[in-house]
Amino acid sequence: MKDRVEKIKYLLAQVLKSLNEITNENFEQAFPRIKSMLDESQKHKKFLLSNFSKNELKIFEPDLTKLAKQIKESFDNIAKAKKLEMAKIAEQIQYTQNKKKLIYYNR
Repeated sequence: MKDRVEKIKYLLAQVLKSLNEITNENFEQAFPRIKSMLDESQKHKKFLLSNFSKNELKIFEPDLTKLAKQIKESFDNIAKAKKLEMAKIAEQIQYTQNKKKLIYYNR
């Protein structure tokens, strides 16, 4: 049981590390790897839940909960950054379209 919990902790720590290292350049390569690690940690979690009682597993909950919250915050930060980036691009597109309309009107 302890080995599985340690594996989950390791995977979650790696996910957090990968999330913190994401840039626009490595975004496309990093996310499949992150998803794979999360899927693997879910498999270990399901195994533990099916083979041990929740009371037995509560011993390890504080560490895993802390990592899970940090991962959620990292995902939220990435989503917020991407949303802002998309809003800026949409604003630039709108500006370009308005400029194009003005050029046509001035002819």
